[in-house]
Amino acid sequence: MFCMAAPFSYSVEIQGVSAASSIWKIVISLLFIIAFIPACLWLMKRFQLAQMKLGQSDIKIVNVQSLGAKEKLMLVEVEGERMLIGVTSHTISHLKSFSSGSHSFASVMEDVGRESASDSKSGGNIK
Repeated sequence: MFCMAAPFSYSVEIQGVSAASSIWKIVISLLFIIAFIPACLWLMKRFQLAQMKLGQSDIKIVNVQSLGAKEKLMLVEVEGERMLIGVTSHTISHLKSFSSGSHSFASVMEDVGRESASDSKSGGNIK
């Protein structure tokens, strides 16, 4: 009788080991997929930046300041001239043009703030 019980207990142990190894295979596969997705996103972003640098476009985005969920101010340089534009989900508005001197975005924003304050004191409309 003992001879017949030995193969049965051996097969139960093999099934237990096989189930455990299957679970580990699933866990490792899941971890690989979870790590693979961010790696692919990182590569795509890196290749997009490389393509932008190789394109040598005449339009350069110097800086972006977010004003809300869908509104932002952008300082854009086109053929040596810098322009401050307002971007919303529906429109793009030209706000002001600057020479391409070494102005930082903060100084440009301060200049615009001073001009809008002086316009509001004089009662002028800003377009």
